[in-house]
Amino acid sequence: MEYSQIKYFITAAQTQNLTKAAQILNITQSALSKSISNLEDELGVLLFDRTGKKVTLNESGRKFLSHAISSVRELDLAVSAAQVRDERPVLHIGLFHYSGKFMQCLKEFSKAQPNAIIRLDYLEVKTFSIDTNEYDMLLFPQSPLFRRYKAKVAYSEPYFLAVHNSHPLAARKDVCLSDLSSQKFIFIKQGDEQLDLPYHLCTSLYAHVKGDIFTNSYEMQRWLISNNHGIGFVPQGSAEAYALDHQITLLPIQEEGMTQEIMIGFKRGKHTSSIGKLLAEFVSDYFDGLPQDDLPKELLIRRH
Repeated sequence: MEYSQIKYFITAAQTQNLTKAAQILNITQSALSKSISNLEDELGVLLFDRTGKKVTLNESGRKFLSHAISSVRELDLAVSAAQVRDERPVLHIGLFHYSGKFMQCLKEFSKAQPNAIIRLDYLEVKTFSIDTNEYDMLLFPQSPLFRRYKAKVAYSEPYFLAVHNSHPLAARKDVCLSDLSSQKFIFIKQGDEQLDLPYHLCTSLYAHVKGDIFTNSYEMQRWLISNNHGIGFVPQGSAEAYALDHQITLLPIQEEGMTQEIMIGFKRGKHTSSIGKLLAEFVSDYFDGLPQDDLPKELLIRRH
């Protein structure tokens, strides 16, 4: 049963005259008659009582007509909906790092540009080789892995030390790196060789720490600490899940150098769309006007 057959049937039923219906449909009368006959053969019932060129719906035809009209109307609406194009501007943003601070910035941008469609992808480190112009904006922690991306520092965020509640350090208000030389650490390892930033920061601050367990995700690190397999460093932007874990205590670190810089990069030159340029300007102005010491407000570190 074809769409055209249903349309031809409805027109014939409404005009009750094959010649007039054929004229409206811009087809020959013989083509219309054949289409209706084929439809009746497929249904196994006659739909019309015929008197010459005049056709009159019988009982089966009247029942079929009401459903046919509804079906054609729904199909026409479906076709119209499919043909309507959403002309709103689209932004494609890639995040290598979760940031409550950036999400607040994006919320404010959405208020300023309510028609913009925003697509957010959370990216794994193994995808760091993506084309620089695939995204309108990228957010990532400063690391040699991302040196190919042209970017600027958005803000800095501190690291915290995550320990199990039963650990002796859990009773402290804060820690200094000199207290940690004999501790069992769980480090994040990015890529095949690249250790996460805290390991290198400790070295630059002359703190001797060693890694006993390595994982490629903060979620796995959190699980290991929650089950008392060791301790680990976690940046403030990724610390919310740790703070909500009742088996973990997060401790501030006394050394000011235990921070990471969060970078923002945008498409270059001719590749930048109009909405992308607006985003770049908005984000740059937002972070330029934001005090760096505002960071603790985006996450309350709960002591257990």
